[in-house]
Amino acid sequence: MTDRVLRHRFACGSSEVDVRTDARTAAELDGLCRPFFRRRPVDADSPPAPLVWATTRPPAGNGWERLEYSSQTEPDRVLLVHQARREIAFVAPPSAWRTQQLLRSVRNLVRWQAYERGELFVHGGMVAVNGVGVAFLGRKRAGKTSSILSALVNAAADFVSNDDLVLASTPDGVLGHGYPRAITIRLDSLMAVTRDDQRLRSLVHDVRHPINHHRVQESLFVRCAELVAAAETSLRPRHPLHVVAFPRFVQPGESAGVEELGRAEAARSLAEHTESEATDHDPFLASWFPSYDESARAAVVDQLLDTATFVRVRQDMDDMGSATAALLEAVGVAVHR
Repeated sequence: MTDRVLRHRFACGSSEVDVRTDARTAAELDGLCRPFFRRRPVDADSPPAPLVWATTRPPAGNGWERLEYSSQTEPDRVLLVHQARREIAFVAPPSAWRTQQLLRSVRNLVRWQAYERGELFVHGGMVAVNGVGVAFLGRKRAGKTSSILSALVNAAADFVSNDDLVLASTPDGVLGHGYPRAITIRLDSLMAVTRDDQRLRSLVHDVRHPINHHRVQESLFVRCAELVAAAETSLRPRHPLHVVAFPRFVQPGESAGVEELGRAEAARSLAEHTESEATDHDPFLASWFPSYDESARAAVVDQLLDTATFVRVRQDMDDMGSATAALLEAVGVAVHR
């Protein structure tokens, strides 16, 4: 017996992606996407949307191109692409990996649509503390994830995003939103941040992302829902942004601290950590979404510079609780534990 392929629509804001797959895989995908994406019916009047297949049989017709992406840490990613019809297909028996690959393609298509609208993609993550949205921007190993973990543990923060942070202009201010993407947490960072509060250490044994079974465990891949469950906080798929922090770890002999930035320096630092494209995954999608709304992107930057507080944070990995407290005190955020 073959699986019965049905059509489902997943939406995030005004971004929409259709999925053709069996009911069980669609339900698994829905569980991984919530609350960032919502599933809704597709009817004859629904506008067209990019389509992703996950099935055991190749889709019919000509024009399919086979693409393969290799990785040292997980099984190769093999997909069929129909450029003219804007369709992607994963042809394999149902498995956790097939659903994971399906999730990646849906997420990437949603991101590229946001890119086309002129939303701003930044290298960072975001939390919400007592109603105040705080983003942490920086390059790899700058301390973004450690800052987020510390905010969850030491300030009862709600989680918005890690790595995949996108900013959009609204009449009420800049809105930050994330995507259903696993958080990569280095084990040494996890141990350091949770030295005094060990709730998050349960993640070492409780994570379910399939990559954790295919790689040397120097890091954990943690689902967003798993993270907030361990931290006993909540997921907020989107939240107004009020504070932008640029963290880094102190050097030997250097003191920790928080420094507010002027507008010119804030603008330079924001530009330094802004992505030029929607994603570094599925680069073939650039031909589907070749341009973006430059005026909309400029509006996001101007509104953020006008309304947010920008700070640099020098923090000690061995005392992340103090760094979190100093940051929140500097920007006037009260913490209710």
